[in-house]
Amino acid sequence: MYLFRVLFLLFVLTACSSGGNQPVAQIDSSEPSATSTATPASDPPTATAVPASTTPDPSPTTMPTITPTPEPTPTPTAVPPTATPQPPTPTPDPYAEYAQYTIEGLRARSYGEGTIEVLGLRSETAAFTRELFAYTSDGLRITGQLTRPRGQGPFPVVVLNHGYFPLDVYDTGYDTQHASDYLAARGYLCLAPDFRSHAGSDDAPNVFRAGHVIDTLNLLPLISQLPDAQPGPIGMWGHSNGGEITTKAILVSDQIAAALIYAPASPELADNYYAFHTDDVPGDPGTTATFPLTPEEAPDLFARLSPINYLQYVQAPVQTHWGTADVPVPREWVIKLHQGLLDAGKQSELFIYEGGTHSLQGAQQDLYLERTLNFFDQYVR
Repeated sequence: MYLFRVLFLLFVLTACSSGGNQPVAQIDSSEPSATSTATPASDPPTATAVPASTTPDPSPTTMPTITPTPEPTPTPTAVPPTATPQPPTPTPDPYAEYAQYTIEGLRARSYGEGTIEVLGLRSETAAFTRELFAYTSDGLRITGQLTRPRGQGPFPVVVLNHGYFPLDVYDTGYDTQHASDYLAARGYLCLAPDFRSHAGSDDAPNVFRAGHVIDTLNLLPLISQLPDAQPGPIGMWGHSNGGEITTKAILVSDQIAAALIYAPASPELADNYYAFHTDDVPGDPGTTATFPLTPEEAPDLFARLSPINYLQYVQAPVQTHWGTADVPVPREWVIKLHQGLLDAGKQSELFIYEGGTHSLQGAQQDLYLERTLNFFDQYVR
């Protein structure tokens, strides 16, 4: 088809260039198909006008905006907080009302309120004077004897705790005067409290034998008020029941530099209860301690009241004296205390006097007093 149109154009151009009067050759522009059949000519078809569509082109369809459905916020699963373990509820102390009399109870409280009053001269020698004094112990007025060396102080101090005497027999200075005189003549200021209910002191119960310990401990901080008392730690001496008081005092006070224990009651309270406070033990009911409970009723409480179970608290060296003919105090008691101190790693020495009685006499007394003086000279003076 393309070649035919080129040839036709060349023909027309040639004709025009020859004057334009030459007839124009009619050339069939139809390109017969090799397989087509000739079709007679027909009137040219009339072009049918296609009316313009009155339907406007559709506007592009606005696609609806699809708001994405928000993902649901996951609801957190409530995890219960881990409970903080609570400390176990302490078991109530069945003996709470008596806890103040136990060794731990004595250690937990404070001591020493008020002042020492020197009330007047009782007697005197060339080496010392004996005076009456008083002080306050838990609201009670407690009396005692002060044995003062002659000469210029300050003097080292020893507190002496007496043993058992019936209340209607006891007088200020009983059971301590022989040791006080000996030490005062050699330069020691000696104080011997009477304890509650004794001599001029106020009456009050000695519950579980702890009241006399409290009276002793309340005295110690007041000693520094005496102008002729040497500052610093003091010595302590105790006989019989006073030996038990001294044993308990050194578990509590750090003011005691040395403890002399002479024919002591047991360091286990149940022993003393059975020996001195049962109904079948004769004695003065006015001096027997108040026992609201017995060892059978409260063995745990009696253990807490007994110094044998708390010897780890001892800070002072201890020296003990005992005679083999001591009826009130069996060997078992002094061995129990001495060995208990050694087992606790404490300094303890025990002197045994063959045939010696509860209060040593004669040469044995002289020897024990000499040893006592050397002991206090080493640790107190």
